[in-house]
Amino acid sequence: MESKKRQAYNLKLSNLKFFYFDLGNKWISFLGILYLFHFPGDLNWKIWSYYHGLFVNIIFLICLSFEFFESMSLKLNHNFKKCLRIIVFLILFFVLNYQWVYQTQIDFNLVGYALNNFVMMFHELIPFIKEWNIVHFFPVLIFFILFDPFLILSNHRVDPYVLLLILYFLLVWNSWSSDTIQLNQTPSKRTNQKINRYLDTIPKGTNIILIVLEGVSRKHILEINSNFIDYSKLNGSHFWIPMPHTSKSLYTWMTGESQLYNNRIESEKKVDEVSLPRVLKNKYSYQTQMIYTQSIYFEGMNSFFPNIFDKVWDKTILESKYNGKFDFFSWGMDDRVVLTEFKQHIDGSKPFFLLIGLSQTHSPYFTIAKSDISLNKVQRHHNALEENLRMVDDLISHIRSNIKQETLFILTADHGESFGEEGAHAHNYSLYNQEVDVPFLMYLIQSDKLIIPQVGSSIHFKETLLQLMGSDLESKDNHRNFLNSQYLPFLAFKTWNSEIQRGLVKEDKKYIYHSDRNILYEMDWDERDRKIIKDSALREKIVKEIFIESSK
Repeated sequence: MESKKRQAYNLKLSNLKFFYFDLGNKWISFLGILYLFHFPGDLNWKIWSYYHGLFVNIIFLICLSFEFFESMSLKLNHNFKKCLRIIVFLILFFVLNYQWVYQTQIDFNLVGYALNNFVMMFHELIPFIKEWNIVHFFPVLIFFILFDPFLILSNHRVDPYVLLLILYFLLVWNSWSSDTIQLNQTPSKRTNQKINRYLDTIPKGTNIILIVLEGVSRKHILEINSNFIDYSKLNGSHFWIPMPHTSKSLYTWMTGESQLYNNRIESEKKVDEVSLPRVLKNKYSYQTQMIYTQSIYFEGMNSFFPNIFDKVWDKTILESKYNGKFDFFSWGMDDRVVLTEFKQHIDGSKPFFLLIGLSQTHSPYFTIAKSDISLNKVQRHHNALEENLRMVDDLISHIRSNIKQETLFILTADHGESFGEEGAHAHNYSLYNQEVDVPFLMYLIQSDKLIIPQVGSSIHFKETLLQLMGSDLESKDNHRNFLNSQYLPFLAFKTWNSEIQRGLVKEDKKYIYHSDRNILYEMDWDERDRKIIKDSALREKIVKEIFIESSK
């Protein structure tokens, strides 16, 4: 009897080994493990279900279907089957890695956006891969060992596939428990430059220049030196944008509307007519122009900016005009072209409003010095920012020497940039200060007067500026003028094309709701004193307010 039981057990074990060592079954187990465990965060149901939405499930089922039909030994060309297996694996692999790196759920809206803008997005492939660590690359190694059966060792020895899976699990565990990258800031040099927190008016006919840096948070600029502005004075102030995405942010600066509910600009004629450039032109007889070193043929900007400005020069026009004189890269070009264009088109004979959008600090962080390509991304971003601000100094110097009329120079950014803080990279998918708290200062060039509000927001920029000009706005409200002592910050946030985070700044508190973890954080403006709100009634009230405000 005992012998029969042992024989039955050995038979079952033999069948199990036969099943396991069958190459087709190894493919299925590998894909299953990749699907189950390749995602960021702790292993719990809320996080797992967030990162395994409809799109990911469909891709996984396609992969399984291929393996199922492969196991039925369909008479397909061997090379065709190899290519098909590689394609379906790479789609699943890249989708899972994207979710892990950028900590957002891939859905059909995001996929549609990527397909519609494939040419532009393709240039982000290499920067995206550079964000990967060992655990993100490891499934490729397992894939190629499985792909070539000659690398599989004898059944009498430990199968390398087993060792690789064990190592992969250890890497996943380590990635879940590892600390996020923290960036150290070098103390900036201090000067005696006086700053003003409030401002009532600006002289009639004052020229206005708004320079929008690309992907620069307030903390990134504190240590940069300038001949005219002490950027360290921005320390302690806060200026928020509602969505960390370029086109949506620029739209907010010009209209005061955030449009958090969609992924691209959707402007209407009635909004265009009351946009900041239109009001300055129609009511105050300003020339309105835009110099943008990126392309406006992206995300609907080409159907908005030419309608509200008298003249727009973007990357497409500038590249053609200068034909190689200024270097360019996938997303933009050498920002020194701005100074050349300014000298050609702006003479100060009439008051002007000029929006300047820069690009060098966009990934992959373009610098004029070719040697910088070997530096890490943080150093490249810093060097690109230094080059931008040297150009800004040259622009201020030119204006001071050649334009007698007072010029109000405004420096800010469309959004910030993450370099590992809170586990985030690049921008779009985090509402922490490194992405939504941008530099903002106003500098009266001829008067040498620096104005830095203690707190403010881009949704209130248009109204604040028009109040400075003495505009008789119907809804003149000092609570929306961030250069007035009565200003009260109130701003809803949302991540771009994603439900990963929503947030709210309300008076002296900031709230961030993490959809993937179903957690609501309360913190101060500096994001210190952070705590999880556990009181169910209070939590429900705040989350409801966040969703109402971020859905407008």
